[in-house]
Amino acid sequence: MTRGLGAPALALTLAVMVGGAGTTRAHDPITTKLTFAREIRAILAARCVSCHAPGGSAPMPLTTYEEVRPWARAIKDQILTRGMPKWHAARGFGAFSNDPTLTPFEQSVLVSWLDGGLPEGTPARTVAARPVAGLPSTQTSSAIRVTVPIRGEIARMAAGGPHWITGWTFAPGDPLITAAVISLDGVPAATWVAGDRPATLPAGIGFRSAGRIRIDVRRRAPTDYEQLFVPRRSVLTLLTETAGPLRRAWTEQVACGELRTGVPAELLAVRPLLDRRDARLWVARAGAPPAIVGWFRAFDPLYPRTYWLLRPADFNVDARLLSDGPCRVELTLVAPATARR
Repeated sequence: MTRGLGAPALALTLAVMVGGAGTTRAHDPITTKLTFAREIRAILAARCVSCHAPGGSAPMPLTTYEEVRPWARAIKDQILTRGMPKWHAARGFGAFSNDPTLTPFEQSVLVSWLDGGLPEGTPARTVAARPVAGLPSTQTSSAIRVTVPIRGEIARMAAGGPHWITGWTFAPGDPLITAAVISLDGVPAATWVAGDRPATLPAGIGFRSAGRIRIDVRRRAPTDYEQLFVPRRSVLTLLTETAGPLRRAWTEQVACGELRTGVPAELLAVRPLLDRRDARLWVARAGAPPAIVGWFRAFDPLYPRTYWLLRPADFNVDARLLSDGPCRVELTLVAPATARR
């Protein structure tokens, strides 16, 4: 058995937990019509309990009114500072399809409820259910499941091949696991970070793999602030398309400012390879205005997230990914619809 401070997709920081988790007094006046049962439960279910649930990767569950109330002050601090969920891209700089952060409206609702006396509403003891989401499948898709040992990394040949991989999800068996980097045929291709929902590539696009899969698991250091748990094996699930060929996606690691030497492509995603540093990124093309990609702040290597662009960006051979400082980035690219790689 081990102890640990669960990996926080929506975990509160230790400093805030120790210093700011005061319990709201029973006689606090009620000054809002918002209630836990009607409005707050739904927000928690959508944004928080993928990690903040019994057995989840966060150090405390937030599924019931009784669980949420003692953490009111800490929750407000994290909301106002955008400390959680773990997301290094600044709002307003680029748009990403896998953004898990609270919307301004959700922020205002939560803060108004927290400041308004935390009314429970009815029914009592409402539970914010942990979301159960699987990979979407079609008549031409199938799933490959790879079991990951409790400790270390794994390199395993998947049955058959080649495969067109179009989606993935990861079920950690240990709350200490913060992330997993998935490599196909020796090349990093996908990531999972604690709290992530299942990921799927845009329709008609896939990673082509001969079947060699490697999972590099990231873990945080254990602490003494969590209950005992028994680690289990983790499971990686890959969604594969059997009706290919598809437009092929691939990854390249480049230094910011370098010109590409490959084929014309569209940019699907970026993974900053930073170490607790900041970087503003944009795409520069001859004769075109700069296209903002994102502003990544205090990037934590324990959470090596891939940021999927809401809309693919043109990234021809004359394009460069520029930054306001030295950096390296992993790009996820796909050949234009008129070409195949």
